Amino acid sequence: MKRGFRLLGWALLLPGATSSCGGDIGGGATVTAASSGGEGGGGASAVTSVSSGSGEGGGAMGVGSGGAGAGPTGECAQLAPGPLAPTLVTDVFDGSADFAFDGRGHLVAKQGPNLIRYDATGQTSNFASLPGTVLGLRYRPDGTLVAARPDQGTVAQISTTGIVGDYVESLQAPNGLSADAEGNVWATELAGNRVIRLAPDATVEVIASGEPEVSKPGGVVFDPARKVVFYANSAAGEIRRIDLAAAGAQPALVSTVPSAVLDGLVLDTCGHLYTIDSKDRELYRVQLDAGGAALGAPELLATFPTSVSNAQFGSGPGFNAKTLYVGGAAGSIYAVALGIDGAPVPAPPEAP
Repeated sequence: MKRGFRLLGWALLLPGATSSCGGDIGGGATVTAASSGGEGGGGASAVTSVSSGSGEGGGAMGVGSGGAGAGPTGECAQLAPGPLAPTLVTDVFDGSADFAFDGRGHLVAKQGPNLIRYDATGQTSNFASLPGTVLGLRYRPDGTLVAARPDQGTVAQISTTGIVGDYVESLQAPNGLSADAEGNVWATELAGNRVIRLAPDATVEVIASGEPEVSKPGGVVFDPARKVVFYANSAAGEIRRIDLAAAGAQPALVSTVPSAVLDGLVLDTCGHLYTIDSKDRELYRVQLDAGGAALGAPELLATFPTSVSNAQFGSGPGFNAKTLYVGGAAGSIYAVALGIDGAPVPAPPEAP
């Protein structure tokens, strides 16, 4: 067995690194594009509002596309415009606001009081008992799964053999989770109006707190290349960022989707953000420059027939790394083929 952890493609997001070239999307669910919107402007903008056009335009400078001053290359220059038609992958889950890929060919999510594993052939197996409401679900690099349990005020950890224990207690409705390569878990507290970092030893560090800068926060994602944490103020429809490299930096407004209730956040290899509007069941992309500022209005990529709240790029055998998988409490998982890789994420140790 290989020990330690894998950083799947982490070098792609190092400052100045170029992204991989695009190619065939490969196996997995396919999606056909509907009509594309018109070209958007290319100028950088720190704060934007939503547009139903494609918002493509020239000049996107994600960290993975060559860094500041370089135009997009490879797959970063060929982002598929919306709207796209999602494809149903499975509807075996129930009551799972979030899901996670274990990197070994399983998608893990809730089914009633249990966590179950689902593979690309449609086979399922019980993994752990975890009754009650579960919001964020993410894997840490040591192979443990962490789960936000708002009703209990805890983030639980589930071992590779399905043993459940408390990781951090006495939280105020923990919601979104994002693990990093050092084993930290970045989290939001829905009732506490806080963005926090949970260290491997369960120490809690407050990164930002207090309305209106942090207001009913939902999704969160740590960006190691920019040294930034992005999070969503759900009810306000806002995406904000915290610059961890600047001491005392206050949360900066990145983009707004008017009338939306924003939830999950995920990054692609070019450094662009994707977010879910759980109220209207929509997926948006926000293109970002090398510093994390928006390059235009959020672009509507897809609309779903059932409730959705979180998204993750495929990982592991049978799942397409260039496809964004989207799901929510209704239990359905959809695939949106983007033809671009997700940002690197910590992966559990490889199986024997």
